[in-house]
Amino acid sequence: MHQKEKERAPAPISWTEGEERAREALERWRAAPGPACVLHGPPGAGKTALCTRLVDEAVERTRGCVAAVQVGRASAFVFEQEILASLLEQLGEDVLHPPRDVLKLRSELRNRLANGQDEDEPEVLLVLDGLDECVDWPRDARGSTLRELGLRVRCLVSISGGEGEAHAWRERLGWEDADALLVEIAPPSPAAAESRGIPSWAAAGGDGGPEALAAEVERELRRLDGGEVALEVLSLLARALSPLDAEDVAELLEIDDFTARGLLHVVLPSLDRILRWDGPARALRFQHEALRVAWAQRSAGRDEAIEACYRDAIARCTAETSRRRPAYFRRHASAHLALGGAPVASMLAFAEPGWVAAASAEALADALLDLRRLRDRIGEEVERCGSMPPSLAAALVRCAAAQGAAATLGDAEPWATPDADLVTPWLEAHAARALSLLALSAEVSPSARAGVLERAFEIAENTGAGWPSPSALVAVAEAAEGERRIRVARFALAAARRSEEGDAVWGLVAAAGLLPEEEAQEVAAEAIARAGGAPALVPGPRVSEASAVALERASRSLPAPQRIRVLARLLSALPAEARVRAVQEIERLWAPWCFETREEAEAVTPYLSEPLLERALEEVPVWPVHALGARLVSVGREDEARALVLRWAGSSAGYRADALLRLGEALPPGRRPVEEVRALFEELAPEERCHRVKEHPSASVALLGDEAALRIAEGCVEPSGSYARTGALARLAGALPESMRAEAARRAVLAFEAGGHDADALGDLCGAAPWMSPADAARLLSASLLDASGTPSLAGVFQGWASVAQLAGLFRRAGGEETVLAAAEEVALAGRWLHRVG
Repeated sequence: MHQKEKERAPAPISWTEGEERAREALERWRAAPGPACVLHGPPGAGKTALCTRLVDEAVERTRGCVAAVQVGRASAFVFEQEILASLLEQLGEDVLHPPRDVLKLRSELRNRLANGQDEDEPEVLLVLDGLDECVDWPRDARGSTLRELGLRVRCLVSISGGEGEAHAWRERLGWEDADALLVEIAPPSPAAAESRGIPSWAAAGGDGGPEALAAEVERELRRLDGGEVALEVLSLLARALSPLDAEDVAELLEIDDFTARGLLHVVLPSLDRILRWDGPARALRFQHEALRVAWAQRSAGRDEAIEACYRDAIARCTAETSRRRPAYFRRHASAHLALGGAPVASMLAFAEPGWVAAASAEALADALLDLRRLRDRIGEEVERCGSMPPSLAAALVRCAAAQGAAATLGDAEPWATPDADLVTPWLEAHAARALSLLALSAEVSPSARAGVLERAFEIAENTGAGWPSPSALVAVAEAAEGERRIRVARFALAAARRSEEGDAVWGLVAAAGLLPEEEAQEVAAEAIARAGGAPALVPGPRVSEASAVALERASRSLPAPQRIRVLARLLSALPAEARVRAVQEIERLWAPWCFETREEAEAVTPYLSEPLLERALEEVPVWPVHALGARLVSVGREDEARALVLRWAGSSAGYRADALLRLGEALPPGRRPVEEVRALFEELAPEERCHRVKEHPSASVALLGDEAALRIAEGCVEPSGSYARTGALARLAGALPESMRAEAARRAVLAFEAGGHDADALGDLCGAAPWMSPADAARLLSASLLDASGTPSLAGVFQGWASVAQLAGLFRRAGGEETVLAAAEEVALAGRWLHRVG
């Protein structure tokens, strides 16, 4: 069975009566179809021996895959992340390249276990012995990694306790009663215990159990010289999360290592009935978890003093970056603070570059675990506060930056590859920081905005010459003014010229609109040449007016088929007079089927004159019907618009409803197809109705009514519809009357949480931020920043999905302007990761 220190229990020659009955029950379970089993019984009854034998037999008799972990402080598997990593590793997964956060490990193991479906797949047997000794296993069944087991996956969990505890663990693991067998193991008789060498406290009747042994040891120690020190050592060890060596004891007692070793040699002979001091590291541990628990209860009156020893040692280890840290505190410092409910401020040392070491994959895995504990503490405080005060916002961004830096380092593996490229991801992170500051600046008052923007401009001016993508530089230049705008725009121009990616032409086009007029014309001509005259040189996002003017002039020499398509894409951005001239030129150059894509046709449709509209109606397969319908309505031809959209929508109720919703938005009140849309909605399945409301929230409110639209959005209760339900409710928050918007936003957040935090719905939820309660916004922010991104990196903390930039509105709603400014301050400070790490 997998332990941090390999210690295989010897195969028992004979079983006690209780072990034999439990063994037979396990044999029956292995032969039956049920996927799960909970083995339970008192401490020392033989659960580990049974689990070990089960693993040995499975390895010998089957061609299946076996993954087993003995959980506990003695075996050094006491945290969920360590347990999941071990299981995945035994199942053949590489969990260190790159190192994974516990959220990623959960996802990977869930997928691995759920995929054991086919009959020709080898069976997977998981054995988690002593899972109740894990200190941070999720209490909510929704967080259980073992909740869904494939047809070819079996799982045995052992815990100490009676039937009540076994039922509680079955629920905690998310197993249905019918799927999980409960097997009890009775303690051995005193005679059987004696013959097997089992401690007398574990036998039936038990001489008072481990508590009595602890009391007896305490009495003996109090009669000895130096007994008080021994009691202190026992109390410290009872609260340790893994075995302690002499160096750890020295740190806790604030003595030197030599003195600590001498002390242990003196006191340990008096403790041989309760402790062990062995192994290569001469680590000190209790002989059984039950004895540790008994001593922790025995010394409960000294909890505060003992915890103070740990807190003081941790403070010394985290504050002195140049000091050698004992391995125990490097590994467990954050766990002690988190389990003790320490203030968030006392845990921020784990988000410092000096702590997140890039020495090895194992070191980064440990750092990710520290940062996860900090994130969890922040989440607990957010829940308690019901908002996101500035201090918590700063802590959240600082922690996320550290997580992103650790992920970037894990991908590059600089400890294994000395010439690993960290320059590119760091430059991307600089660009992302600037973009996040732009987003945050939009959430503060004009008086505070200038300061936030100035920091974005400084980042761009200091590092922008090396940014790999022109898009970030364009965004910064657009926010700047005067000579600074031109300077950053030239950075963007250089980046576009260097780029081999698809954004190169767009970068040239966007930069042209930010440069002086004469220079803009040259750059626009360069964009046309690089695109080969293709109309795709005007891609999304929408070009600026200045870029459109420069491109219109530079494209005048293009052949007519290309010129007309470029003009179509520029129409919405051109100034009014230039647009009129462009429409006239399109009319002169028009030829059948001259627009080859729906995007081009849709761009020109709102400006079609009556003659051009007639020509377009002859080319409907290319022209988007809903756009033509809207144009017909705008010129007073409503009946034709209705006939057109219904003819091309076909017989499908869904397509017809979609077409009429689009048309209804363009029609004035009183002329909308209200009854037709309502009748079509009756024919649709709940999920499809919800999807239509999500795609057309304003039209749904206008045609179906406020309450009906809200009811339809929330009526999609199928598991597969959680994304649509969340998105529909979130979008309705901006379309409903003001008095109903907060309720729609509240329901959207509830749907998001009930649906398992589907990250795909996050964009829609952010749009509903202005109407959320501060508590909902803070909770959503705490749970989403970086964690919902899917591909974590330092740049991803600040820009992209689930980034500071995307969630900027949530910062504002969760805590107001001061919270936004606190987040901006941390974004600026995050530059230290780019100088001190790697």
